[in-house]
Amino acid sequence: MSYQIRIVRKGDKGRLTFSSGAASVDADCWWDPNVRVDAGTYTGYATRMATKKDGFDGGKREAIWLGYAVPVNGGSSRMDGIFIHKGTGPAWSDGCIVIQSAQAQALWTAITPKNQANVTIVIEDVRDSFVEPKPKSGGSPHPKPA
Repeated sequence: MSYQIRIVRKGDKGRLTFSSGAASVDADCWWDPNVRVDAGTYTGYATRMATKKDGFDGGKREAIWLGYAVPVNGGSSRMDGIFIHKGTGPAWSDGCIVIQSAQAQALWTAITPKNQANVTIVIEDVRDSFVEPKPKSGGSPHPKPA
């Protein structure tokens, strides 16, 4: 079976969505503002982090790994240790994408089998669009200085 995680980022916060069977996650997400994964599509794995020992079941931390050589900061470097995992804000991230613990657990639990390239992660950036107001009755929307 294959899965899709979608992350839509706007400014310093994003929205992570995932749905599979009875499992559904729609949650705020964060990242380290100094290490930002480039927008794109990645092939991920539901796995455990090798160095974190605070998993839901007392084992190593459960996470979704984005794979090798993930581009960050506009392609200025590449990292192998980028995950989606539990956290409460940007301070929990060293380049990873973090979501609240309950949502991270639901996400990780729903993906089976583990340790297989069966997760597509789509990261998209959106920007605010500003439309300049139209002038009233032929005047300029920007008054001229006196």
